[in-house]
Amino acid sequence: MDIFNADLHIHSPHSIAVSKTLNLDSMLDTCKKKGLNILGTGDILQPEWLKYMESNLKRQKDGSFAYKDVFFILQTEIEDLESIHHLILFPDFDSVKEIQDKLKPHSKNILDEWGGRPRINLSPPALVDIISDSGAIIGPAHAFTPFKAIFRQGKFKSLAECYEGATKKLTFIELGLSANTDLADRLESLKNVSFLSNSDAHSQDPRSLGREFNRFDIDNPSFEEILLALKRKDNRKIILNVGLHPKLGKYYNMFCNKCRRRILFKNLKKKVDSIFNQYSLTDNFVIYYSNDPISSRLNYLDQVSKNKMNCPACKEELNKNFKVKLGVSERIEKISTSIDPKHPNHRPPYFNAIPLIDIIRSVKNIKSTTSKTVLNDYNNMIKEFGTEFEILIDVPITKIEHFNQKVSILIKALRNNEIKYTPGGGGTYGQINLDI
Repeated sequence: MDIFNADLHIHSPHSIAVSKTLNLDSMLDTCKKKGLNILGTGDILQPEWLKYMESNLKRQKDGSFAYKDVFFILQTEIEDLESIHHLILFPDFDSVKEIQDKLKPHSKNILDEWGGRPRINLSPPALVDIISDSGAIIGPAHAFTPFKAIFRQGKFKSLAECYEGATKKLTFIELGLSANTDLADRLESLKNVSFLSNSDAHSQDPRSLGREFNRFDIDNPSFEEILLALKRKDNRKIILNVGLHPKLGKYYNMFCNKCRRRILFKNLKKKVDSIFNQYSLTDNFVIYYSNDPISSRLNYLDQVSKNKMNCPACKEELNKNFKVKLGVSERIEKISTSIDPKHPNHRPPYFNAIPLIDIIRSVKNIKSTTSKTVLNDYNNMIKEFGTEFEILIDVPITKIEHFNQKVSILIKALRNNEIKYTPGGGGTYGQINLDI
């Protein structure tokens, strides 16, 4: 048995808004810096990307696929008739082509140049049956996000409600950037499935690729071993999920569906008649004030979940009514079966991470994600201490102190779960608050 770090959900230049320089070599460079051993191929049903991967990936004796010293699982993301996104992992290229042929009659764009994430006009149960009958595995992608997800507002509240009789064929769900194990394990229906934490990367940039990953304890990096781990059989298992703290995700907090301002509640000491008349606006937030913000927020959530709450900012600025949508945290709050998480015995620990580049940017107060100063420090830390994952999780704080004391303080606070965040929402990532 051996330990492998795996990010099993990425995309290709054949999906919209993906870096044109993303390829096997650029991904390989990032994998070495991050400490990734296994990657999903991304978009493997797209004909040109399929040809590219089939020409370059070499089949190993253990059944795995490799490019140089990184291993790959054949993978794609697709959208179904319910506008739910699914992650699919394939055992080999024959199963990819078999499923491609089966799905072609149900899709207008599966063979298109920009069909990296194709639309398949099949119901969730029908899709699961086709995928599993061909030897691949499928599960809901970024399961809690407000768009294109199984548990989004107004959609399903459990796996069985969505997949019906095909539910037993699911072995995993993907949490997404704005959720973690503590949030997801508030739903009773998820107690028997394995959780995947993947990046859904649209770039080979270290801030994107591998920002979320899974640590597998398996015999080799093949599809068969990954499947055993997801089923928790023969001592194969996921031993750690690593991902962004949910508040750093783009959809943690509720937001206006038009202007994308996030909705916050703050305490106001004086008595007020209605919270809906006591608010302030910023470029990024609508802030409601109440002498009982907890109760007021719950009342507000009830109205939002019924699609009855309009954004006051849009009313003031545009004189139009646009609805407020629940973020990941509020949607889980509404459909959860328990206030606190109930982790099953098989659930591995979850490490709430921050990309190392963002840590360096924060302590240096640099906004640019491509700053040469930041990238030089990042590369020097990799050279000094090893991979990014080792720096965030394993390297002794005393060693990091000698390199950069401020960075060491932030990493220590990260490990101790002591960092405060401004929550993300409406497509805007959350931010680190440095008052630690």
